[in-house]
Amino acid sequence: MYYPDSVIDEVRSRNDIVSVIGQYVSLKRAGSGYQGLCPFHSEKTPSFHVTPSRQTYKCFGCQKGGNVFTFVMEYENVTFPEAVRILASRAGYELPKQEETEYGAQLRTKKERMLALYKEAAEYYYRKLRSESGKYGLEYLTGRQLTRETMRNFGLGYSDGNLYAAVKDHYDDPFLRESGLFTFRENGGAGDKFFNRVMFPIYGSDGRVIAFGGRVMGDAKPKYLNSPESLIFNKSRNLYNLNLARKSRRGYMILCEGYMDVIALTQAGFDNAVATLGTALTELQAKLLSRYTKDIILTYDSDGAGQTAIDRAIPILYQAGIRARIVDMSPYKDPDEFIKNLGAEEYEKRIQAARSSYRFEMDYLHKQFGDITSTDNTDGMNSFVDAAARWMVNYEDELERETYMKAFSKDYNVSYDAFVRRVNRLGAEVSKQKAAEAARAQQEAARAAEVIDGDGEVRESTAGRNVKRDEILNTQDYLVTIIGNLPRARKVIRRYLTVEDFTGSVYQNVVRRCFELPEEAPADDATIISRFETAEEQQLVAGMLSMEMALKAGDVSKAVEDAVMKMYKRRLERQIEKAKEENDLKEASRLMRESRKETEALRRKLRAEVY
Repeated sequence: MYYPDSVIDEVRSRNDIVSVIGQYVSLKRAGSGYQGLCPFHSEKTPSFHVTPSRQTYKCFGCQKGGNVFTFVMEYENVTFPEAVRILASRAGYELPKQEETEYGAQLRTKKERMLALYKEAAEYYYRKLRSESGKYGLEYLTGRQLTRETMRNFGLGYSDGNLYAAVKDHYDDPFLRESGLFTFRENGGAGDKFFNRVMFPIYGSDGRVIAFGGRVMGDAKPKYLNSPESLIFNKSRNLYNLNLARKSRRGYMILCEGYMDVIALTQAGFDNAVATLGTALTELQAKLLSRYTKDIILTYDSDGAGQTAIDRAIPILYQAGIRARIVDMSPYKDPDEFIKNLGAEEYEKRIQAARSSYRFEMDYLHKQFGDITSTDNTDGMNSFVDAAARWMVNYEDELERETYMKAFSKDYNVSYDAFVRRVNRLGAEVSKQKAAEAARAQQEAARAAEVIDGDGEVRESTAGRNVKRDEILNTQDYLVTIIGNLPRARKVIRRYLTVEDFTGSVYQNVVRRCFELPEEAPADDATIISRFETAEEQQLVAGMLSMEMALKAGDVSKAVEDAVMKMYKRRLERQIEKAKEENDLKEASRLMRESRKETEALRRKLRAEVY
């Protein structure tokens, strides 16, 4: 689907980048811009920056950056046209209808083909569960007291191991290998990744199947097998049943560990249950949940592993701005068992009586240090108080922290004043550590910038490790940044370099657009970024236009001089190589003789320029 530049610009202008990103990331004012924790990688110190004046963002930790379209493409895992449609809908802007050509209809994107394959697989599994070959799977689900309606609503199916044979005529093997649904043997042949398993389709936010979970029928290992990450599936950024649970009117969500817990709860009338996808809760999943609720009920298994998982999930949810409460499911292990034995009404009572995160954490810590009331266990008591103090430090809100400290002092007969002093001391240590982390983050941001040595050699140092990049690409990066941001320098560069001097269509397109700007006008980063459709290209362009510069020697004019000279020398080298390829040795010899004179003359001209 193609949208003209005027439409793309209109959609972008209606979606302020701070407003859009603020729906996903907690942003705080920092100078003329905003900063927050990056949604694309795990970090404790904010390195994610949004610049309203440029309508761009940049993370100095993972180096991702771009405009509002890039962000939506990366965060929602969608294509450029899909990002345009999402943002147009957000702004209430009706996109013009576009007619897709016959060729375009046939040549669907790889992502759309992948989604079509997963839809076909889901339909295949669904049919098989209701056929003779799927009778054991159906018996298993019926034995778990699931109704036919519930099985239908969740699209449950069964894999008999013959999916490859059913789809191999529609898709080529390299594509099927990439889908993650099949295994290919080195000596030839292929088979289904899932075999003799009840299949649980995993749906994306738009209701389309993006992955599967499979529960084996029998004693084979692993009991549960999940789809690998693919073009359409990222397990850290999705949750089972979120596509339906987010529509619930209950005001909170129930977070479970497994598919069957979610299904059992939904069947019992709790339409707000979701589950992680075979892994512990991630920061990205917590941020995803925070878009729909600020209140989570944790119903992880009541065994040791489940309680440890709750302990790890609570601070992650807190950092995402979510209040966590914990359901006591004793004497049963999980929600599925509980509801089967005591019913939905009793489960509702347990939800109403759910413990606060404070109460759960103190009980959890208490158990780790033995009988702290015994005079023979003073070391255990001190360790417990220390652990509790460290937990209190995590709460940035002073009123909330004070409430917990008072409750702790009363619950465990600890001097309030002494406990406050201990919390403050640990808080000072944590603040010191955070300050050190912030300083390191700033250093990394500086090291992530391009560095041009006094002799013109270009190096890049990213996240604390030195990386030698291709000299010309680094030079091009630097020149594009200058061309986009310093109109006076752009005027000089345009006198001596042409678009064709730059390598690669992305570089050439950016330079061409910048050269077309009025003499005194800086580049509109967000508009230029919008002219590229892939997230990779957009991030490359964003990096070119918004790089932080750190010059080890000399000023901008000296750095530009060296960069232009490097590009000019490469132009001459290309001309010499072309003459040699055409066997025009006379011309090659002339160019070699004249090149030194030309470069010396160019350097004199550049030094006379006023920037």
